[in-house]
Amino acid sequence: MDASLLDAIEPHATVLNYARGQVVVWQGQPQDALYIVLHGKLSVSQAVRGELESVLAELGPGASFGELSVFDPAPAAATVTAEERAVVWRVERRGIQGLVGEPDVAWALLRAMAGKVRMANARLVEAVRWSLESAAVDPGES
Repeated sequence: MDASLLDAIEPHATVLNYARGQVVVWQGQPQDALYIVLHGKLSVSQAVRGELESVLAELGPGASFGELSVFDPAPAAATVTAEERAVVWRVERRGIQGLVGEPDVAWALLRAMAGKVRMANARLVEAVRWSLESAAVDPGES
């Protein structure tokens, strides 16, 4: 996110500090805020089966998460954990609602969500490919 966008968001943000290993968001818990990483590194993981987790992404300064929950409140789809000391902004839904009328903010949120949809699509294709290969099925067969 560029500086002018961060300037628009800052008045609506709460600064939160996390120690290494501390969970920012738990998968399955209610979620209704946008988070922006200011400093540090966070990992995004999703429970696959039982204790098995898949790391979906690593986030650094300027990255964001939680965009979908601002527009469609639902339980968090993943767990986000601080991999090192991290500082993030938390912007609640009502703060974002006041900003979406500003084109730069709206476009930034839409770009972030579009990127995450693309990433999810790529992971889905890879999962289907892996499943077919493990079942010894040629994807070209009909």
